[in-house]
Amino acid sequence: MQRSRRAAIAACMFLAIAASPGVSLAQTADELYASGVKARQAQHFDEAADLLKRALALKPGNADVLVQLGFAELGRNDLPAAREAFSGALSLAPAYQDASFGLAEVEFRSGNLDAALPLAESVVRAEPGNADAAALVETIRKAKQAAAGSKVKPAPAAAVPAKKAPPRRADPVAGLMQQGRRLRAAGKLPEAEQAYRRALRLAPKNTDILVALGLVVGSGQRFDVAGHFFDRALAIDPGLLDARLGKVRLAIWQGDLPRARALADEALASAPDNVEVLNLDARIALLEADYRRAEQSFQRAFAVDPRNAEALVGIGDVRRAEGDDAAARLAYRQALAIVPGSADIEQRLAVPPPRKWRLDIGTEMSDLSDGLGDWTDSSAGLAYRLSPATTISGRSRVATRYGHTDVQVEGRIDQAFSPAFSAYALAAATPDADFLARYSIGAGASWQVMAPARQFGPVSLNIDARYDDFANAGVTTISPWVQGYILDGRLGLSARWVHAEDDIGTRADGYVLRADLVVTPRFNLFGGYADAPEISDGTLVPTRTVFGGLSWDVSDPLTLRASLAHEQRPTFDRTIFGLGLTARF
Repeated sequence: MQRSRRAAIAACMFLAIAASPGVSLAQTADELYASGVKARQAQHFDEAADLLKRALALKPGNADVLVQLGFAELGRNDLPAAREAFSGALSLAPAYQDASFGLAEVEFRSGNLDAALPLAESVVRAEPGNADAAALVETIRKAKQAAAGSKVKPAPAAAVPAKKAPPRRADPVAGLMQQGRRLRAAGKLPEAEQAYRRALRLAPKNTDILVALGLVVGSGQRFDVAGHFFDRALAIDPGLLDARLGKVRLAIWQGDLPRARALADEALASAPDNVEVLNLDARIALLEADYRRAEQSFQRAFAVDPRNAEALVGIGDVRRAEGDDAAARLAYRQALAIVPGSADIEQRLAVPPPRKWRLDIGTEMSDLSDGLGDWTDSSAGLAYRLSPATTISGRSRVATRYGHTDVQVEGRIDQAFSPAFSAYALAAATPDADFLARYSIGAGASWQVMAPARQFGPVSLNIDARYDDFANAGVTTISPWVQGYILDGRLGLSARWVHAEDDIGTRADGYVLRADLVVTPRFNLFGGYADAPEISDGTLVPTRTVFGGLSWDVSDPLTLRASLAHEQRPTFDRTIFGLGLTARF
């Protein structure tokens, strides 16, 4: 009977889902985005596309991710995929000039000159100092003229040919600038830099070249060199707005939002009605989660240029970030009236409403040594996202030990106060408890102290605190821990200290070490070791544990998980099999 029961349990592992909360440290959308951008900049276009698609699965309405994905697809020369990505970004943010520029490049490469020209021209109107966009407009116009000239019928044989004017010599600087722009759009940053440097040797005081070089080397994470080029441009023209905005972007790339904000404020003081400045100010505000300021800047841009669809799209993006999908769609429709047929705006409108519900189901089966039998522990939880910053959830837990069963209910609220700081609080109760806590209260917080930078991912400091009241004792547990990422966010490492103390003064301390590895964009592994006290029926039990598991994103709304752990306790060993799933809807 015992063997058949265990066989049934093993079979259920392929059908059920488990893993207690906190078992997986899968990358966030921001971390995947940062890793994808780095991969694209390093010309690893296949890897970049995979990472950015994974980020998009977590944040399906993120225009920045779509734009970066579009440039990654351009690097792979997959024009249909690039068109789809840029169009999607424009549907979410019709005034997103990088997306318009990327789509113009796609149409140009595809030979659709009539579609490419208005897109490129719209970028030039919104960003008059955008040398790349201006060069693309010129290239498209020349291509259209050449195409038109090839269709002109030859003059009759009797006609006397006009004397040809000597051909104009092409401007080598303009040609190199165009070449650099194309290479940069394709993600070939070293080659683009070489083209711009050749142009700079021909025109060493050309500020457009200096700014373009600063943007290229800055995209390649060579921030000091980028700053040098921007400073050279400013030495030639101290009021050059493009160079000043380049330094704003440089601060954003370095994760220095306070400096980016200070520089953007200076630019606003000198050019308060510049659409590019206003849009950049709004982007910084979005990074700061200051949605009120972001909306105000987009509104000001729209007041300056009532035909500025980008501002309306930005307003829609703010509404979507605030969780008001209906208002976001209204802004997108208004933008579509300005730019009829915009694939980008239409894709934004086609994005389904965000999934606000999350269902977590899990079960664990424990096999005890020395013939002590089995334990089971199953849970089901439902969470609802009230807003992008607030989530409430409830969970029920059914646990069985030595023939006794306890049922526990729990409520929890999570609140993000800023992109870097969040906290939670919970309360749980177990009616007629036999071995679980009669009631529990807990709270915790997380603070991101370092943003992603180069090969290092974000670093956060965290703390969890909990009080459990049992029939025979009360236990307080405090666990500070640190978490960081390396290898472009693919490897996450965490270390936790555990301190537990009951109400009669018994204390126990320990630690938990854990590593999470992103094997593929949809498949993750984790493992670790713990030497920390476990709370069993109000008693602190010294326990050593080796654990591991995996998670698999079957689709955007569905994730499957499995885990395995082995504990060594003073009186018995325990092997735990877990399966779980998460469904979002």
